[in-house]
Amino acid sequence: MRALLFLSLIFLTSCATKKRSVLDFDFQLEEDENKSLTLWATNYYTPIYQVRMNGIPLKDLGENSLVNGVYPVLLSKKEWCYSAMEGSVAIRFPGGDQKTYNYAGKTSNQVDCSPYFGDDFPATNKVRFRPARSRWGDGTQSYSLIPYRTIAVDPNIIPFGSIVYIPRAKGVKFRWVGKEFTHDGFFFAGDRGGAIKGAHIDVFTGNSKNHEFDFIGNSKSKTFTAYIVEDGEVIEDLTRLHKIFY
Repeated sequence: MRALLFLSLIFLTSCATKKRSVLDFDFQLEEDENKSLTLWATNYYTPIYQVRMNGIPLKDLGENSLVNGVYPVLLSKKEWCYSAMEGSVAIRFPGGDQKTYNYAGKTSNQVDCSPYFGDDFPATNKVRFRPARSRWGDGTQSYSLIPYRTIAVDPNIIPFGSIVYIPRAKGVKFRWVGKEFTHDGFFFAGDRGGAIKGAHIDVFTGNSKNHEFDFIGNSKSKTFTAYIVEDGEVIEDLTRLHKIFY
């Protein structure tokens, strides 16, 4: 029911404004000069977990344990660590309420996540959270995360707010919110990550780790060509969509 209400709201908003919505994948690349890049990709997502009655609390930067109404926000150790690694988590509470929590920063060690990630990501142990503004989580610079649109980037290579066209994504069919879509190849640089350096991008795939993009090779050796798009209409529309809190 919540998904149907969300789809109805997006459809009505799109009709009222006669502008693209997050459900539209119909941008076209103009044949102008676009800067080419050689990149490699991973993906990240916002997992959905059921709140625990006993577990590890999500804390804010003031070391306060987060609560939702009468419920403390508790997860298992593994769930806590994967939420910290991904940067956001959606949690379901009794009665059907669902809230999303986002990375807020780091303080001191709270959880030892080495059983899941080895010793490569020690900062994960220190992550603190805050309530997110948007249903899928928040990116950088007050951008909302949008599934299959948002990418995390190194701003020294791809400035935040840039539009990146990936030819290998164009025509890829994927399912989201119970519908099938065909991707147009356009992505928005609206997030950053501690492990995203140089020519590495991280593609946001909503609430699922699984995806249909074969250009995501999870290896520096599996590169592909992408382009920085200068088309003003595309930049305006995708920026607008990432400025909405869903």
